[in-house]
Amino acid sequence: MLHDMGPGLAIIGLLLILLLARLPIAFALAAAGIAGLLWTRPGRAVDFLLSTFAYGATANFAYIVLPLFLFMGQMAFSAGLSRSAFDAGEKWLGRVPGGLAAATVFGCAAFSTICGSSVATASTMARVALPEMLSKGYSPRLAAGCIAAGGTLGVLIPPSGILVIYSIVTNVSLVKLFLAAFVPGVLTAIIYVIGIIVWVKLKPEIAPRPENEAPPTWGERFGSLFRAWELLLLFAAVMGTIYLGVATATEAAAIGALFALIAVLRRPGRKAAVLQGLRETGTATCSIFALVIGAGLFSLGLSTTGLPTQLATLVTGLELSQTATIIIILLPFLFLGCFVDGISMVLIMMPIVYPIVESVGFSGILFGLLVVKMVEIGAITPPVGLNAFVVKSMAPKIELRDVFYGCVPFVILELLIVAMLIAFPQISLFAVSD
Repeated sequence: MLHDMGPGLAIIGLLLILLLARLPIAFALAAAGIAGLLWTRPGRAVDFLLSTFAYGATANFAYIVLPLFLFMGQMAFSAGLSRSAFDAGEKWLGRVPGGLAAATVFGCAAFSTICGSSVATASTMARVALPEMLSKGYSPRLAAGCIAAGGTLGVLIPPSGILVIYSIVTNVSLVKLFLAAFVPGVLTAIIYVIGIIVWVKLKPEIAPRPENEAPPTWGERFGSLFRAWELLLLFAAVMGTIYLGVATATEAAAIGALFALIAVLRRPGRKAAVLQGLRETGTATCSIFALVIGAGLFSLGLSTTGLPTQLATLVTGLELSQTATIIIILLPFLFLGCFVDGISMVLIMMPIVYPIVESVGFSGILFGLLVVKMVEIGAITPPVGLNAFVVKSMAPKIELRDVFYGCVPFVILELLIVAMLIAFPQISLFAVSD
């Protein structure tokens, strides 16, 4: 069996070597895939690669949702919708221990419903919430940690770019993924807030309570929700139409992009932000497509060696429990998440592990959510930890180690939530029929 796996393992080894050599991930994936094709199909590989593969890998109507959701997030940021989300969170949660940190998590969760990007959510909320927390005497570790961790909600709460990629790679229904992800996303935000309250209760000095400050009235609280009407309308236009079955994910993304564009154009002096948003959306889309092409070549090269099927047969033969198998599969994600971004991790790992997931009969929807959880953990753990670096860039005076220290409690909470999802799958699957 191991002899038969030799070519496939060699391709994976080559990919790891290229990644360690700091070759861009898209090129490393493509090079490893081409090597596999040349190994297994030396007579036809080059002709095939030079013909239509790059076009065929990206000419997929399902990919339209990516630039649409990216553009929607860009416009939502330019329209200042993150500010209204944070203000509403402050009015409702500001009086609990660590109120501003809890409000930041609330703001991250609210903004995630119209963003779909972890890094964008973290950077947006850092601009809004970090100066205010630091000015009120909050510990830099708590302030930076809650923003970095809260930003990870952007890849779980729909619309999530990672779930879009996962759906395309695995052929799992995107609508079902969005339906299943919403409750775990809200649950994660609630557990984050509870964790902050407990942390501050144990160490009150990290989040001083405001003195001589009157609590907001109920009118002010509901007024803050009214001032966030654009965000609520955008959420209803996108996720509401998907949940009600009125629109497909692609149609909802187009509606959301249009509504977000209108929100920007309503504000004076923001027209230049539209062009900037288009440029950044185009750049991000091109980067993702480069990864998709590279991952497609890697998947093709790997599949020609038969390794995914052989691994599925091997794991099935071990007669492990379904839960034990999934936990073993998730462990490499924890390691890989420390070094590569979420989209790359999904594109690298799915060709290898998803046949195993199918072979043991595990829900593809639940596995997708668990993968996103691994992406979330990777975004706040060293040495890469993209969200931590984003927060650090917004506050140069905060040491990077303090940002990562501040993320530690949230990593523990993430692992707890992963255990809950595995032990009680109906938390996510009750909303869908798998």
